[in-house]
Amino acid sequence: MTQAFLSIRNVDKYFSVVKAVDDVSLDIRENEFFALLGASGSGKTTLLRMLAGFETLSGGDILIEGSSIAALSPNQRPVNLMFQSYALFPHMTVAQNIAYGLEMERLPKDEIKTRVSAILEVIQLSHLAKRKPDQLSGGQRQRVALARALVKRPKVLLLDEPLGALDKKLRSEMQLELKRLQHEFGITFIMVTHDQEEALVMADRIAIMKDGALLQVGSPKEIYEKPGSKFAADFIGVMNFLNVKRSGDSFATPDGTPIATAHVSDGVGQGEAIAAVRPERLFVGEGGDNHVGGTVSEIAYHGLDLLLHVKTDLSDSPVIVRMTADVADNHRPEIGQHITLSWHARDTHIFPA
Repeated sequence: MTQAFLSIRNVDKYFSVVKAVDDVSLDIRENEFFALLGASGSGKTTLLRMLAGFETLSGGDILIEGSSIAALSPNQRPVNLMFQSYALFPHMTVAQNIAYGLEMERLPKDEIKTRVSAILEVIQLSHLAKRKPDQLSGGQRQRVALARALVKRPKVLLLDEPLGALDKKLRSEMQLELKRLQHEFGITFIMVTHDQEEALVMADRIAIMKDGALLQVGSPKEIYEKPGSKFAADFIGVMNFLNVKRSGDSFATPDGTPIATAHVSDGVGQGEAIAAVRPERLFVGEGGDNHVGGTVSEIAYHGLDLLLHVKTDLSDSPVIVRMTADVADNHRPEIGQHITLSWHARDTHIFPA
């Protein structure tokens, strides 16, 4: 078994009596784009700050290439942190901002100039090297902040909500730009975000955090398609939850309609349980392993698709069905219409009630 590039081992963090990080252990690979995903207060930012050296560990250890960095100060670690605010110096040019960290290390001027020029080419901002930050767009400032962090050639780059200050369209563009730069530089990226879509698009692997602890770690596909808990299923994307009952090894709706499933989570006992299915896995009409009747209460048009809100007896909330535009063109239900929803056993997950 090969040694992990970065190992977080049984790390705890207390703030007085509050446990912000609870016995977290993670192995992160070299050149991996890793995302720490969670809501506010989940402990993800505290964990990132411990990696950077801005918070001390209450317990556990952090190792890079087998050597502990827990006792090292931030400037001694082969790690750099890119803040959400970018924190560019307004009185300096783009080139000067990028060069600042190298100048603090007292590198030769020729080397600084070479490295700054090279990274300006990579981020495609050489033509703006003499501009000040207030003369740049949001996306350009983001790239300058990234270049300033990368020019020091850290082994690990930490990103704290790196795209949070950008508008939706620019954020989508910069997601792909960050992935491109990460592959080009071959540096391990560890990103903190509360944005599920951002994590799914950018990360090679995702760790979901809740109340300071790790809930699940896996690839975006694993996290989305095979959630390990009801919380993870609800937190990533949109999920429908239906009330069912277990009797022996079988599941059924309260009125006795059988529910076929391929995924039953640990802890599901006899009696009440929850069946979960994604909106895009539901379809209107017969044909699936499972089916339920309901009445269309709302229709939300999203351009590429429609979201049908369907009232059923299996949930207090409407069941959401994603219908693609081409399917809707041929068969679009109306509000108030009674329809049958179907789905397959392979798309059904059962969680404890």
